[in-house]
Amino acid sequence: MPSTNRWVLLPVLGLLAALTPLAIDMYLPSIPSIARDLDSSIELAQLSVTVYLAVFAAAQLLLGPLSDVHGRRTIIGLGLVTFMLGDIVCALAPTMPMMLLARAVQAAGGAAVAVTIPALVRDLFERDDYARVMGMVMLVMGLAPLLAPSLGGLIIWYATWHWVFVALLLISLMATLLFFRVVPETLAIESRHRLHLLSILANYGRLLSHRTALGYLLTGSASFGGMMIFIVASPFVYIELYDVPASAFGPLFGINILAAMLFAAVNAKLVTRLGAERLLRVGLGLQATAAVALVLLALVPQPQLWPIAVVSCIYLGMNGFIFGNAIAGFMAFFPTMAGTASAFAGALRFGFGALAGSVVSLLHDGSATPMLTGMGVCGLLALGIYLLACWQQAAGKQHGAMEQTGISVTRTR
Repeated sequence: MPSTNRWVLLPVLGLLAALTPLAIDMYLPSIPSIARDLDSSIELAQLSVTVYLAVFAAAQLLLGPLSDVHGRRTIIGLGLVTFMLGDIVCALAPTMPMMLLARAVQAAGGAAVAVTIPALVRDLFERDDYARVMGMVMLVMGLAPLLAPSLGGLIIWYATWHWVFVALLLISLMATLLFFRVVPETLAIESRHRLHLLSILANYGRLLSHRTALGYLLTGSASFGGMMIFIVASPFVYIELYDVPASAFGPLFGINILAAMLFAAVNAKLVTRLGAERLLRVGLGLQATAAVALVLLALVPQPQLWPIAVVSCIYLGMNGFIFGNAIAGFMAFFPTMAGTASAFAGALRFGFGALAGSVVSLLHDGSATPMLTGMGVCGLLALGIYLLACWQQAAGKQHGAMEQTGISVTRTR
């Protein structure tokens, strides 16, 4: 593909990447009403978020390698169809078990789309350019969680929560039409792998054994876990605990996404000059500082909402520096197996997010303490993992070793 045409893909890839944030964030304001309408508890309604994350994580382990076998376009296309099926069942769900099942179907489709996008971009760009392009895709994608809660709140103001999923169906249908019209196949037939289970398992084993690469991935995953804790717990904290109207939750939530988008834009501007490594360190340092502040707020018996909102905004804003650069650090070690590496990255990241969100839901005590403490622990954990696993390698400029990782790849003839 000519280089000038690569950039045409960015808005479409951003929209595709936005489907999962939309699926998670658009219905957040309606979680309390879903719990009431389906005669369920708030804990089970929150579980619909973590079910999505868990299935989303697990499905990527299979779907990522399949994109190395069948190509990027086939896997994304099948994922979009599955995602839309999940939208329909969510909109019609009469009970909470059916809602949870529909969310699992939706998540499987979302996983096929999300896991393939980083591999597709990796087909076209090298590390610093990859970090820049993924940052720009995330910037476009960031419009989803920025607008989604407000859109969801607006919908339930005039209609019921069922129409949130109808709106999501229409958005995913538009994304599907644009995808099939604009996005070509980026993985050449001669570069595809054979579907060999033992080779897939062996490659996953090699991913797990690469200490530095795994450090980058765990760093980003821990930071992501803090964001998932906020997503799962903030509807209760803001709407139920602090009596924020559902229609106002969206703008308050969106400020955090706007901050992340701003820093993602700064990251895209500076990464080719300062490097992904330096910007990753800046993001981790500032996020860890915010994490300490969140833990201190958790020690206050009844903290006011405004310091929670301000510190959370700083914490989540730093994801604009952390996510793209951390995944770029991981993916740089595995240029010949981008689909498998992307699958592993997505599974670990969202698996960690599902675990973190589930723990906070289980620790629900009617206060903001589980959310604040959980976010604080994740932010400090992200910095700690980076210092232990990545700092020495990054400081020594030893990234050239990625060509000697000894990855076994079985290709088609």
